[in-house]
Amino acid sequence: MLLAKKAPQDGLGAKSLLDHSCEVLQAAESLFSDGEQPSALGFAWLRFFRLDADRWSQFRDNLTASALLHDIGKANDGFQGAMTGRGEQIVRHEHLSAIMLGLPAMSAWLAGNSLLQHDAILSAVACHHLKASPRPPKYAGYPSFGERYVQQNLLAINEPEEVHELLSVVAKRLGLSPPPVLPSPWSFDGSGGEDFDQRARETAGILNRIRVRGDLFVPALKAALIAADAAGSGLPREGHDISSWIASVFRTSPLKAQDIDNAVLQPRKAEIEVRRRTKDPHFSFRYQDFQERATELPDRALLLASCGAGKTVAAWRWIGARLDHRPASRAIFLYPTRATATEGFKDYVSHAPEAATLLSGTAGFELQGMFDNPDDPRSERSYETDARLFAIGVWEKRLFSATVDQFLSFMQQTYASACLLPVLVDSVVVIDEIHSFDAGLFSTLIRFLQAFDLPVLCMTASLPARRRQELEQLGFTVYPQDLAEFRDLQNRAQTPRYQVHRLDSKASAIGIVEDALQQGKRVLWVVNSVDRCQGLAQSLSRHQPICYHSRFRLEDRNARHRELIRRFADEDSGALLAITTQVCEMSLDLDADVLISEIAPITALIQRMGRCNRHLKTDRALGAVYLYAPENERPYTKEEISAAQRFLDDIISESAIDQAGLEALLEEHTRLDARERRQLATFLDDGGWARGGAEALRGGEDFTAPAVLDVDLESGRWRPGAVGIIVPVPRWPAKLAQHDKRLPRYLRRAPATHYSESLGFCKAPMDDSQGALR
Repeated sequence: MLLAKKAPQDGLGAKSLLDHSCEVLQAAESLFSDGEQPSALGFAWLRFFRLDADRWSQFRDNLTASALLHDIGKANDGFQGAMTGRGEQIVRHEHLSAIMLGLPAMSAWLAGNSLLQHDAILSAVACHHLKASPRPPKYAGYPSFGERYVQQNLLAINEPEEVHELLSVVAKRLGLSPPPVLPSPWSFDGSGGEDFDQRARETAGILNRIRVRGDLFVPALKAALIAADAAGSGLPREGHDISSWIASVFRTSPLKAQDIDNAVLQPRKAEIEVRRRTKDPHFSFRYQDFQERATELPDRALLLASCGAGKTVAAWRWIGARLDHRPASRAIFLYPTRATATEGFKDYVSHAPEAATLLSGTAGFELQGMFDNPDDPRSERSYETDARLFAIGVWEKRLFSATVDQFLSFMQQTYASACLLPVLVDSVVVIDEIHSFDAGLFSTLIRFLQAFDLPVLCMTASLPARRRQELEQLGFTVYPQDLAEFRDLQNRAQTPRYQVHRLDSKASAIGIVEDALQQGKRVLWVVNSVDRCQGLAQSLSRHQPICYHSRFRLEDRNARHRELIRRFADEDSGALLAITTQVCEMSLDLDADVLISEIAPITALIQRMGRCNRHLKTDRALGAVYLYAPENERPYTKEEISAAQRFLDDIISESAIDQAGLEALLEEHTRLDARERRQLATFLDDGGWARGGAEALRGGEDFTAPAVLDVDLESGRWRPGAVGIIVPVPRWPAKLAQHDKRLPRYLRRAPATHYSESLGFCKAPMDDSQGALR
């Protein structure tokens, strides 16, 4: 018997090639087809990829062929030997599948169905593991297409009668003539049978000629096969019936505005009322005018409103209205960071555990103990999905709070994100804090919006003029167009909020901190690098500052986050000093009396200022903002810091400034910004190939590596999945992050002598007085 999957340890038996191929076809049909017509997901898939409905038959037949033929390359002695522990697979099976399909006899046979697009099928099959490249990926342990196979091994087609049986199933399903007989054996050096190297080069030539322009048929087919293969492999392995499980997930009624109101908005309103009534027993929540009118926005809109104005509630109301206007099965709220996604989940979607989930790189850890108050009804609920089903385990959820990477990294050929496309294509989507996107991520967002048809609301407090214009060119309606239409927003935006001062140095700021703390004020000091954050916290240790940045163990960072929120929320806590990096700009709901900050890009400065005098209380003085030049521009550019200096020149000329004034100055200072360079979006730009991991979703350099402290490793705290003890460690000096055979390849070992729970991981070792771990 030809094997497709080796026997699992639970003894359920191995999976034959024919059975697996038919199960992948069953998954494809259950997902996309409803008899002769597309299913609801099938319609959404065609619409998302902008394929006319009359191309359904072409899509269906090509997916049928791809599903049945995607693993035909496993029918060789090398792969079969690897399945039984008696051999080695030299060529990746999906590469061999494509090469077999590239044979002239196979091409001629498939041409018997006029709907079949041979090059599209070949591309889908070659790329369904996202490891098909005209050049070998760095450190790959396998040759690439078009490269000479120098090994002197035979590649015999194993069990030709079973291969013929599989091809006969294809012929029957697609109305083809009896299948051809494939040659056997092939040799790597061309000495026997077919010349394998020549066939590999010819197949590469077919893939090279595929170009994706306005027609997204090939990417749509490739992505559909990935989803079908994931479901056809994972569901039987876990004992699920493919058709019934997929039907329970995708053959459901569309979401309605009433569902959003019941599951998200009403519980959130109740929470706000409980909190506010502790100080005002007569408080009753009501929607602001701009939140009410958000329901009138079209499928593409850009919501611009100041920090703390209530954008998220407006966005959920927009989601509800879009669901009633254009039916969809899911609602997705995307955030730029794990912290913001976690806060969005906790505040909004967590009230519907049966339908809601949190998706981020650390979601499993974040969910542990999130609702540890026994009086909170959410404390007894489970938000976990079946991890054994990998990404398809979240298909059953309908409300998502997620990082943007989870759903949009398919644009850079990330497998897990590609598996989430059946969720994304039939959704209404909000993308928050888009001002924070670096050039690479914003470029990918623009390419995504250009290519695909999906209701999307982007929102932020401030956005450079160039970026706003790019969104407008893609059909986005800016909201509100005129603040005068909404008295609530206008009053908030035009109420004097800050008095801004320029300082000549960091030393000047220390005296201001001393005076403010003596007066019992709450001070937030923001710097642009972790090293400077730690240095300040050490030099001001006598004030017991809260030091918060990205270089903590996750469990310690979460504790810091909660402490910071709690201390700032307690208005009777007295004097308080927090020293942070850029992490405060989005994930922290803080209201400081005094803000001290290094100069940063203009949008970052506006976000930081939004953490000062945030709630605009009438009994408080203006927020005092003090800005000074950083020691060096990194991690930003000289151009960004220079632009911010010019922006600051205009701000400090005012005795007081409001949010509307900041936005007007942002518009003026960014109107002539150069268009940002577009980076490749490999899902669209790879043509017939799929180079998973070839491009990063975000730009910039990664200056840290995930690590486990040696003390945690030696004590046995480390185990697979123990993400709470992972800490980002600087890649330089190199000695700080070392390989260790006890850890997975992506993790390093780091010295605990450089770590304390109050300061995080430092480049220099610490002594016991600084709380170093031992």
